[in-house]
Amino acid sequence: MKRHALWLAVPALLLAGPMAHAAKKDATKMTCEEFAAQSPEGQARITAFLDGYSKRGKPVEDIGTVDVQRQLDVLVVSCKQDPKATLWDKIKMHMPGGKKKVNPVKMTCEEFLALGSSVQPEVAYWLDGYNRKENVAAAGEVDLERDMAVLVQECKPAPKESLWKRIKAKL
Repeated sequence: MKRHALWLAVPALLLAGPMAHAAKKDATKMTCEEFAAQSPEGQARITAFLDGYSKRGKPVEDIGTVDVQRQLDVLVVSCKQDPKATLWDKIKMHMPGGKKKVNPVKMTCEEFLALGSSVQPEVAYWLDGYNRKENVAAAGEVDLERDMAVLVQECKPAPKESLWKRIKAKL
């Protein structure tokens, strides 16, 4: 009986290792081919992260509004035409616009909660990119499976507080 359980447990442990690491990607080194293969939700998260990442190091006072609910179709088509190019280069040339503008660094928790579950991840990933330090190993690495419920729960007890101050330790 114990041998049988061991034969089942070993393959499960071997499979669990790669799956746990698969959700993390270095967005700054991702190719267009890899980006085009992501789900629409993953593409939105990666793009939001890179937008915030491009503004890291700028003072909070200099950050204005940013686009959310981006029009990613043009970026995906461009990536399919040049699959070996890096996504970072494509985005630096022309960041896709969005349907709505928000100011993540000045947003309150109440404003974040009012955005709804489709936009909240974009704001959180933008802040994650902005929060990254320069010249740090894995600075461009993004966890595509971050649980938004944790950030939402962090905001609920203090709706008038700054979203940025409330969640930056969680990013």
